[in-house]
Amino acid sequence: MPAVKKVTREKIVDAAVRVLQEDGYSAVNARSVAKKLDCSTQPIYSEFRNMEELKAALTARAVEMHEKRVRDFLRGHEGSDSRYSGYGMGFVKFAAEEKQLFRWLYLDGRQPGPYQNDMLLQETIQVIVEEFGYTEEVARRFHQDMVYYTYGLAILANTDHLHLTEQELREALRREFRALLSLYGKPTKLPEFAVKAGVEL
Repeated sequence: MPAVKKVTREKIVDAAVRVLQEDGYSAVNARSVAKKLDCSTQPIYSEFRNMEELKAALTARAVEMHEKRVRDFLRGHEGSDSRYSGYGMGFVKFAAEEKQLFRWLYLDGRQPGPYQNDMLLQETIQVIVEEFGYTEEVARRFHQDMVYYTYGLAILANTDHLHLTEQELREALRREFRALLSLYGKPTKLPEFAVKAGVEL
C-alpha cells in the first residue's frame, strides 16, 4: 500500500487560514504556512503549483467560512427576526469577529481571480421578495442601498471604531430599513415573525 500523505492539501489550506487569521494577508507565504505545519515547503509545492494557486484555495475557503457564519446566524435567529435583517447582522458580525478574513475578502483587493463581494446576492434578493412583497427590480435597488450602509457598519466594526451589542446592531439596521421605506414605499407584507409579535420594522 502507498504511504498515507501526512501533509494533505486540506491541511495546507487549514494552515494558510490560520496564518491569515493571526497575521494578515501579507504574512501568507510558503514559509509561514510550512511553519504552521511543522514541515518544509516541499509538501506545499507538491500540492500546489505556486502560491497563487494556494491563495486561490485560501480565498475559496474564506468564502465558505463567511457563508457558513452568515447561515449559522440565520439559523440561530429563525422565527425571531426577518431573514433579510439576519444577512446584515451576520455580515457585520463576521467583519468584527474575523477581522483578517474580512479584510482579505473585502478590503485588500488582492485576491487571485474574480470574486463577487455580495456572495449571497441572489438568495438575498429572493428573501426580500418573499418577506416584503417587493418586485425583484425594487428588491435589487433596495438591497443595493442597504449594502452601502451595512458595509459602513462592517468596516467600522472591523477597524474597532464601532462596538455595538447585538440588539443595538439590529436596531441600527432597522432604522436604515425604515428610512429606505420613504424611498421605495411600504412593503406589501411583513415577515411572519413580525406579524405574530407586532414588531415594527
